[in-house]
Amino acid sequence: MRYLQDLGLNLESAEILVPLEIVQAPALAEMSKEAFIDGWKTVGADTIPKQKAYVAGQLKQLSTDMALFKKVYRHTFVCSREQGQKALPLENALVYWEMVFNSPGQPWITGTPPTTTNWTNLWIEFLRANWTKTVNKDMWNQTFEFFQKTMRDETLSFWSEDGAWPGVIDEFVAFVKEKRGDLPDTMETD
Repeated sequence: MRYLQDLGLNLESAEILVPLEIVQAPALAEMSKEAFIDGWKTVGADTIPKQKAYVAGQLKQLSTDMALFKKVYRHTFVCSREQGQKALPLENALVYWEMVFNSPGQPWITGTPPTTTNWTNLWIEFLRANWTKTVNKDMWNQTFEFFQKTMRDETLSFWSEDGAWPGVIDEFVAFVKEKRGDLPDTMETD
């Protein structure tokens, strides 16, 4: 944690996730010497000032570069699990979703005021009320895919009952539609 502070990072935000992805940290407070050296060597940052500058540049891109965000998002699942666990406790997953789906990550918000949709808040509200299980890798990754789709189409027209979404996403769509007052297709009028 001291090393992350030396890089000038806010330890309570997605900022810490960028260098953890670079060095492929297996856990939040764990880095192997070999992966640390290889990670920084790959990006050409062999001193703290260079690493600090590199991370600052990555943080500026995190909210606009989907490929970078996806790498950091996926690695977050890896480094946030407890040692020996294959899934995240729900409360931990909620904390990390709040981190990655807010600045400096990519805010999961669509629309323009006053009709904005804060998907992060809806997702967390839904899970707290309806999900009692842990969050496995598939659920974590499918949440990212759903995030990408909603950012392009907040109407959810991409979603279908016959789609291959996990059940939790299907239930979330029903929750969102009810919350927004969306009418089922069969009830819509011309």
